[in-house]
Amino acid sequence: MSQEKPTILVIDDEASFRASMERTLDPHYRVTAFDGATWTFSQVAALAPDLLMLDVMLADQGAFELCRSLRADPRFAAVPILFFTPLRTEEQYRRYRSAGGSRFLNKVIDRRHLLTAVEEELAAVRASASAPAAHPSAAA
Repeated sequence: MSQEKPTILVIDDEASFRASMERTLDPHYRVTAFDGATWTFSQVAALAPDLLMLDVMLADQGAFELCRSLRADPRFAAVPILFFTPLRTEEQYRRYRSAGGSRFLNKVIDRRHLLTAVEEELAAVRASASAPAAHPSAAA
């Protein structure tokens, strides 16, 4: 990540949720929001977001399938992916983990909790990117 504001991509079917995320995150991050029914994988790839936020209940290609597709692409292997849902079932939690999700949050979330979750995920990426590589003799 550069010194510029990190880019966050929100993909959700609800216009009001996208607008709420933009209002909350925009002062701190560059935010782009796509309608869950009209986004394309090429748009996501062109944007090259530092963090993605996905609605679990996406129409068409579901969030879990999108997450798996993104994780299969080396460009997105380390990008944090946060899932949002109005529901929180054990089945959804298992599916989000197996798809490669970074965090699972309820859609009813307060501003501070959201900002903390986003910053923690971005900080983890920065820390892993700046961690020194293991010395080859350490593996012996």
